[in-house]
Amino acid sequence: MKVIHFITDEKHLNTTIDLFEDIKELENRYIVVTYDETPFNYLDSNKIERVPITDIIGIISNPYLCDVIVLHNLISLPCKFIKDINDNIKVVWFSWGFDIYENVYPQFKLIPLKNQIKHKSYPLRYRLRLLNEKRRLLFKRKDNNTKQERTYFIKAIHRIDYYSGVLSIEWNFLNNNSFFKAKQIQFNYPPQKDVYTESILFKDLRPKGNNILVGNSGNDLGNHGNSFWILSNLNLHDKKIVVPLSYGGNSLYRSIVNKMGIKYFGNHFIALDSFIPESDYYAYLQSFAVTIFNIKRQAAVGNIINSFWNGAKVFLPEDSICYKHFKSQRYHVFSIEKDLNQKEIDSLLSDEKIIENRKRIIKDFSYEAIKEKTTNSFRQIANDLNIPFSASPIS
Repeated sequence: MKVIHFITDEKHLNTTIDLFEDIKELENRYIVVTYDETPFNYLDSNKIERVPITDIIGIISNPYLCDVIVLHNLISLPCKFIKDINDNIKVVWFSWGFDIYENVYPQFKLIPLKNQIKHKSYPLRYRLRLLNEKRRLLFKRKDNNTKQERTYFIKAIHRIDYYSGVLSIEWNFLNNNSFFKAKQIQFNYPPQKDVYTESILFKDLRPKGNNILVGNSGNDLGNHGNSFWILSNLNLHDKKIVVPLSYGGNSLYRSIVNKMGIKYFGNHFIALDSFIPESDYYAYLQSFAVTIFNIKRQAAVGNIINSFWNGAKVFLPEDSICYKHFKSQRYHVFSIEKDLNQKEIDSLLSDEKIIENRKRIIKDFSYEAIKEKTTNSFRQIANDLNIPFSASPIS
């Protein structure tokens, strides 16, 4: 089966390319749509092609170049081109989160969530700025170009044949849009081969510290103020409150979170405001006995999975996408509303529950598990196309 992947310059796509190269039934091309000669920040595979935007139509309209086009997020190929993909080519969309929850006008959120920010937790200055931004978008002139962009967006979603989100539950919510018709397949972005394996199932079960992680970025969707308020009413003893603020959001919000953290927790508050290499960050995650991700949309899944593996207690909002998913899959996960209390932050998860969480991670998110379900997904597509599921050279 011949597959063309449209990708963007993100570090986790290097491992993804390794995964697809590991599936022998697939012949893959990896294309980054380019507008200039800006070098990549993260991508390092020599298999990646830079293709000018002006040459894209010639690729996507030619049914002899591939059987399947994979969109690694919805901005990897502009929406106005997606609708023009040849009818004989199957289109696969692997959404990341921002491309379904955070689309802005003239596009729109495909899974709308209410009350993501608990506004009363934040200073008046920030709330006024947020209100003004919403007003600006509301009264933005709806000229013909923006209406056309909205049409491109709807037609692009309608053109998708197969879909996989970060969490399987997202497909169910997307079905509330009448123009979404994609079949569900299974895919996740893979970890390195040597993590989440049976060989280390019983290794280092307990967290290496007793600190508390709040959020995964400086984005205001993280509801940091609400988490701080709950924790400030508990006896934290010698625990540190650590908040990653090195990316996401805007400088005003990150500044507000930093000031609130110092106000509530003083010297026990640590803001991670400079970049930490990925390997160092995941090693740092081992020091947390409690992690809190107070966000309603799907987000921070990598952090959540690592927290489960490290033996931390993971707290999520009960009405969040992530809580609903992990609870339905029988992970040992905790509710912010009901469980974030003195008893739970003072006690550790049992070895038995940590092992149960790890076994589920191996089944769901290990490299080999993801390779198997990805292979099965493309076998399903090959069956729908009525073509052999075997390697064949790309023209």
